Amino acid sequence: MVGPHLREKLNTTGESQHFPPLDTDRLRALAEDPLGTRPSALEAVAISQSLKIPLHPHFTHFWDNINLDDLQYLRHMLSQYLNHSNALRLPRDSRLELIFEKLCMPHRVLDGTLHVQEDEALVLASLLRPADPDTNIGDVTGVLEALARIAGFPLEQKSRAYVGARMGRPEKAKERVMTPKVHAMFPTGQLGGPRRDIVEASRKSISSLEVIDRVCPSCDRWDPHLQCPSCGTRTIHRLRCPRCGQLGQETCRTCNIPTLPYHSTNLDLQRILNAALKRLGIPQTPETVKGVKGLTNRTRIPESLEKGILRAKWEVSVFKDGTLRYDATNAVLTHFRPGEGGLSLDRAHALGYNKDMNGQPLTRPDQLCQLELQDLVVPEGCADYLLKVSRFLDDLLEVHYGLERLYSAKTREDLIGHLVVGLSPHTSVGVVGRIIGFTKASVCYAHPFFHAAKRRDCDGDEDSLSLLLDVLLNFSREYLPDRIGGLMDAPLLLAPLLNPVEVARQAFNIEVGEELPLKFYEKTLESANPKEIEDLIPTLNLSLSSPDGDWKIGFTHPTEDLDRGRLISSYKELPTMLEKVEAQLELANKIIAVKGDEVARKVLSTHILRDLVGNLRTYTSQRARCLKCGFKPRRPPLGGTCRRCGGKLGATVFKSGVEKYLNVASDMVEKYAVGDYLKQRLDLVKLELKETFKPKVEDREQQKLLVGDFA
Repeated sequence: MVGPHLREKLNTTGESQHFPPLDTDRLRALAEDPLGTRPSALEAVAISQSLKIPLHPHFTHFWDNINLDDLQYLRHMLSQYLNHSNALRLPRDSRLELIFEKLCMPHRVLDGTLHVQEDEALVLASLLRPADPDTNIGDVTGVLEALARIAGFPLEQKSRAYVGARMGRPEKAKERVMTPKVHAMFPTGQLGGPRRDIVEASRKSISSLEVIDRVCPSCDRWDPHLQCPSCGTRTIHRLRCPRCGQLGQETCRTCNIPTLPYHSTNLDLQRILNAALKRLGIPQTPETVKGVKGLTNRTRIPESLEKGILRAKWEVSVFKDGTLRYDATNAVLTHFRPGEGGLSLDRAHALGYNKDMNGQPLTRPDQLCQLELQDLVVPEGCADYLLKVSRFLDDLLEVHYGLERLYSAKTREDLIGHLVVGLSPHTSVGVVGRIIGFTKASVCYAHPFFHAAKRRDCDGDEDSLSLLLDVLLNFSREYLPDRIGGLMDAPLLLAPLLNPVEVARQAFNIEVGEELPLKFYEKTLESANPKEIEDLIPTLNLSLSSPDGDWKIGFTHPTEDLDRGRLISSYKELPTMLEKVEAQLELANKIIAVKGDEVARKVLSTHILRDLVGNLRTYTSQRARCLKCGFKPRRPPLGGTCRRCGGKLGATVFKSGVEKYLNVASDMVEKYAVGDYLKQRLDLVKLELKETFKPKVEDREQQKLLVGDFA
């Protein structure tokens, strides 16, 4: 607010007036570039004393956090210990130390003394003027009013309001994998074991698998391809009645029921695997190629096994639709410097960045450029994963399809300029983007219009990125599960060009001005409704009616480096939930806007207690699992063994998983005033856990008890 105030005063009084120790050029620099040019403490005090404008925010502390008695006590202590030296030394006094903490004024405690550095000492001397005790402040109503009367110039509140908020979703950047990891959507049945390993299943007997009913009329054998790899004949897709087994049309003429495009058939996985390896020119069988237990798409059509072998080679995992994805949290970026993301000047020019945001020729890597609508700065981890994906795709093009390699990428920088597809989980339309740089943060930086085109609000949601060639080459609607919601989170459509007019209107509520007027700050002091200042702050809504479609965005607060801030939140660094909750509550106790008891109450009611109850419900309704073949019967067999292989049955949910938040909840109830309701609710949960996990009694001891009862 000092910049607009100073600019207005200079325009009123004229620049010819002299304000020692500042000259005219220095004053104009402070007025025109308040964020990039910071005054010294001496300059800030001189400007406020001469022009009667509020003190610079950097030297304004949280004075409204203390009362008038504290102010008088501080002034009294300064009158005794303030001298003409550069720094201030005060005796360590508990009340004085608390005052400095409330003010958030930098100080150090050394050898039982409070040390205040030169700048803060000068500000204190100028504001409190301890050498002039005759100033009457007996009739003032607040600390800021008292300081203004003593100092002779006004002060503004450091912060007018404190707003408490719950923590949002932590940032994330990680490859998308199914559980367990899958290289190819190719079935293994029970023979693949818990890992669904196609290589392991091929070493066993012929497998009976539910797959698409497609055969070669010449070779008379099953093959999922449109063209038989052996003889080149086009395969035939057959429909079969699930009741009588007759071939026919969509409805069986005999049974009058719908036919199915798949059936259960015996497959020689060893032959299929060897044939795929031969077509790829791979002489040695890979150690592991992970498939799926069974297919869930409508026709039960599997992927080509060649794709799974190549994915296993490059250690990438396929998603349900045949694509390879990397998930990353969304973050908004409107401007960038080529040097920030590892973009050379020559490469920047080749990508179309020939001028900076001010229209000047781009000649330095530190010039600021406006980000194009479909350009992305992706996490370094994402680039490394997409690098492996590019090598898989090149092998697929060359070996499987007989085409030229496209990427030939050796480093992540080789991916700059290549196209990707961004997709939100709840949609079916992917938006094409272009990689122009990398960040160490676990987020995907993109223009707000790009995120809005994915139907996102730019509020930290998590979306996926895939190489465009992977989507075009490997995605198929046939692979999607045949169930409700199966078409969601799949690139059924692609938007190659982003038209800003077609995105959600809320994306246009972005400020585009390069400064905020003084009137804006004055309205904030009145807590005015935002609608009252809409005409003061230009937004992108003005561009909607612009005939030339100018989407230029300015900014009021420049930054130095994209990766200069904290790259990983402490929430992710803390290993256990107990440490996360303790850190959250410790922070809540320090923040004025948040009450620790209220935070504990909300965490208990909305998260921890619900997890305890849900985990207990899952435990009591769990299904058994065969430790040998992984089969999960709907109900545990009376014989206690797997009815398929005779293996031993084991639990799928365990006591440790049910009670993992119990100690956390107990500690919170003990330390914080969460109320009787939550305390009693936790007691009931503990009682139910105790009844559920009663200690086991040996059969012999149980028999003794029964004999004793009857005696």
